[in-house]
Amino acid sequence: MKKNALYIHGFMGNPEGGTFKTLQKTLKNWNIHSILFPDLHTDVEKTQRLISAYCKSKKIDMLIGASLGAFYVMQYKDTIDKLVINPCLYPSIEIPKLKDRTTGNPIILSNKVLSDFREMEKYEDIPEAQKPRTFGIFAKDDELFHFKDSFDKLFYYKECYYPNSILINGHHSIEEEFLTDGLQQAEKYFEDRAMTRGTVEYIHQLKRKKK
Repeated sequence: MKKNALYIHGFMGNPEGGTFKTLQKTLKNWNIHSILFPDLHTDVEKTQRLISAYCKSKKIDMLIGASLGAFYVMQYKDTIDKLVINPCLYPSIEIPKLKDRTTGNPIILSNKVLSDFREMEKYEDIPEAQKPRTFGIFAKDDELFHFKDSFDKLFYYKECYYPNSILINGHHSIEEEFLTDGLQQAEKYFEDRAMTRGTVEYIHQLKRKKK
């Protein structure tokens, strides 16, 4: 039976664009859900409520996000498998550098959104159980930002049997052939981690029985 994953697109992104289509083609063991998140940079609380409600109503097993969407994935409170693609770890800094695709004017965030972003960017109290369940894909030629080092520090976990981030070829909108490779590596990571977790839990059960 297939599990459910929710894809959260990036800033002014298309919920059914190239990344979503590559996810569908590559992660064939998953039902990839995707909806429009129109308020990613205008209403943080509304966006978080929408994500939470959708996850609960559709019984989502994994969150996948790209760029600003990945920021929301990392901020999701429940412990769940998370896959982030070129995540924007610090949107309060990065989003104002961008320009509106229609008008060409700089993006201006409201004081409320800036305040919300800055509070979330502290990354306080990331549960240890969440760290090995978070995997990051980063492109070498991302023309917007590079946060792999920051990600690795935030999501490092002691029993790191497998690295939980990779650096692949590609730009911010990762080309299909490179993203496909990255997704295959991510899928193997989650499969191997699940097997390792099952083995560790079994060993713990045996130890408890002996006591």
